[in-house]
Amino acid sequence: MSDTLRFVGFLAAYLPGFAGAALVRKIRAIIHRWTYKGPTDTPKIVLVVGGSFAGYQLMARLTETLPTGWQAVLVEKNSHFNWSFAFPRFAVVPGHERTAFMAYAKILAKGAEQGIARFVQGQAVSVTADKKVLLASGEAVAYDILVVATGSQQRPPAKLLGSTEKDTACSELQLLQDRIRRARTVAVVGGGAVGLELVTDIKTYASVVAERHRAKLVGDGKEGDEDDSVADKDVTLVHSRTQLLNRFGKRLHEHVAGVLEKQGITVELGQRAKITYKEGEDSEGGAGTLTFPDGRTKEYDCILLCTGQTPNSALLQDVYSSTITETGEVRVTPGMQVVSTDGKTNTTLEDIYAFGDVAATGGPKMARAGFFQADIIADNIMDSVKNKPASHKYVPSIVEPSLKLTLGKDATVVYMDLNAEGTKSILMPKGGDAEDMYVKQSWGFMGVKYEDDE
Repeated sequence: MSDTLRFVGFLAAYLPGFAGAALVRKIRAIIHRWTYKGPTDTPKIVLVVGGSFAGYQLMARLTETLPTGWQAVLVEKNSHFNWSFAFPRFAVVPGHERTAFMAYAKILAKGAEQGIARFVQGQAVSVTADKKVLLASGEAVAYDILVVATGSQQRPPAKLLGSTEKDTACSELQLLQDRIRRARTVAVVGGGAVGLELVTDIKTYASVVAERHRAKLVGDGKEGDEDDSVADKDVTLVHSRTQLLNRFGKRLHEHVAGVLEKQGITVELGQRAKITYKEGEDSEGGAGTLTFPDGRTKEYDCILLCTGQTPNSALLQDVYSSTITETGEVRVTPGMQVVSTDGKTNTTLEDIYAFGDVAATGGPKMARAGFFQADIIADNIMDSVKNKPASHKYVPSIVEPSLKLTLGKDATVVYMDLNAEGTKSILMPKGGDAEDMYVKQSWGFMGVKYEDDE
């Protein structure tokens, strides 16, 4: 059976259920909009810490379901939602980076007008025993129900370092653009989705970026200035495993490896290389040397790290350290409630939830899994509001680990494992995505229309 037929069969099996559930939620949201009377003077608070894809999805669900007298409060360090799916592309190709940031005040505007949603910008640092979240500013935000959606720490360009405002975030991406544009030799370390998207964009967009930079110099009246762009780059991908995208089936690895070979990208598999940066250079695209296990060394003008994720669970460390696993994840029940342990006995903290990349859910560390988990938490919070025990359980779905991967200017692949062993799958290659990754259109997912802020 062809992959297209498998995909059609998959849609026929799962789409009606998803569409039906979405329709029910839409009807309930319409009814809720007419019946919600406000949070009252002393509302009960569902506090969501972390506003990336998972946290935003939960906020959207809560603003459609919480009854009168309750309010959903989002605490998030960034002023703007980061559309991080586009960061690898926007770290290479200039001109689109501002579209990747949308103000939370705008995203949550409808809920704020109704009184059911509130946004607090700040870095959450700890949770107290008397049901407060402390911010770095010294402010304390009280809660009745707490949801930890703090995600994980990743290196740029998967996520940005410390920029909490739009302008400085864009500057981070522009710094990477400049370093990559000037580099003749580039090494990307890490063969996951971000590393692959980054290395293929660097290789296939090099001449485009160089040409536009020359045009910009002319447009700025600087045509006499030396152009330091490199249009033909020597690009290497280094991966410690013998399989690219090792969380997926081998079929995807073989397809992607073939694309990299056609693009002229050198691939070093099974190589845990040691990185030595030149004096004054840093790990965000600085120049340095890679030393391979077999003793080979090679210098690169630009080395970019796309390895690993570290769960952001420090928020619970002070009072609830017994909820954190050895790997840094937060223990949760199937209903996404946080679990503490003394090594012998587990205790469920019924008023604290965790989900997404920070939680040990058993699901994939992908945004789509966070969306499914958000639905479970929203339903369980409604159980709690009605003084009922949490009755909804998260079971990882076959839909969650599906992947759409851009592989440079002219190639994209959609992939889905159909069994746990990765021996049955759907793989559909196609041409390249739009240069801007359709980000402006994607803001419709957030319930708002993109507006140029320039």
